[in-house]
Amino acid sequence: MDSVLTCMVDEKIGPGEINEKFVSEIKAFSDCAGAVIFRNATTALNRALKALLIPEGSSIALSALCPRWQKIAVEEAGFVPIFADIDENTACISAKTLSSCVENGAKAIIVSEPFGQIPEDIEDIVSLGIPVIEDISESAGGTLNEKKAGSFGSFAIWGFEANDIITTGGGAALCFPEKQKWEAFLPLFRKTLKSDILPDLNCALGLTALKEWRKNEEIRRSIATVYRCAILQSRRHKIFSRAADNDFSVCSFPIVISDGVKEVLSFLDRKEIGSKLAFSDTAIADIAEDENTVENLSVATSLFSRTILVPLYPRLRSQQIETISKVLAALP
Repeated sequence: MDSVLTCMVDEKIGPGEINEKFVSEIKAFSDCAGAVIFRNATTALNRALKALLIPEGSSIALSALCPRWQKIAVEEAGFVPIFADIDENTACISAKTLSSCVENGAKAIIVSEPFGQIPEDIEDIVSLGIPVIEDISESAGGTLNEKKAGSFGSFAIWGFEANDIITTGGGAALCFPEKQKWEAFLPLFRKTLKSDILPDLNCALGLTALKEWRKNEEIRRSIATVYRCAILQSRRHKIFSRAADNDFSVCSFPIVISDGVKEVLSFLDRKEIGSKLAFSDTAIADIAEDENTVENLSVATSLFSRTILVPLYPRLRSQQIETISKVLAALP
């Protein structure tokens, strides 16, 4: 936290040297050619869409379970979101579920990577022939086939909100895997208002979080292993699959409830274990009442109402982890 205190003592609160240092660390961490760190993810996505030079009014393909901010950012940028269903085993979109969006004229795809999951067929998604923007807010640090999250598409958005893999108290990086795309973006970047750039104080928090990422990731993986064993022991509910030969990050611990979600949440509440619906703040919450839209989103609709999250934080004590695992093994 020394960098945070230095910011406060030196009164270097706005964007400056520490933002530049955070950018350098983000580039090194994600192996990208360039990055800009904005005050929020909607601004970062807005700039990414502008950089693609897509005609206003075009359709952009999104996961039905993408964060709501993606849908809002697409609409505010003057585009039309169209939604793809997901793979029930990973909660990610796939080339198969995206095919109808591409056939219906989508000009770009935003790939959400929830809970640290990377679509196992993301290379096939990229091969669909339209630009891909990865959202690595929950998957940063993970790899698929030895390629890092954020390196598959044209751009990557890395959010730093409270529930993301690291947090700065807000903000998001727009990352460019390729030098050519980064250099092409520079004229647009030079027009960016200073007020849109993440201040040094938040960047100082980000530097600290990034420095502690490896240690925290190892702790999260250890906790997730304990929880996974408990769920497998219960044999009532399921967890999303992860390819054994890929090194995905662990951001949270989702559980897909077979039936009786309200009963399970009530049970966890009685045991004083905080839990919540995993997809409560996703796009499908906004479109659930539109029967024509959700008609082809059966998997997403099902997981929206049946997937919960339980506490998985690096600072959980051993006794708390043991208690939670015992409760998970006894879920109704």
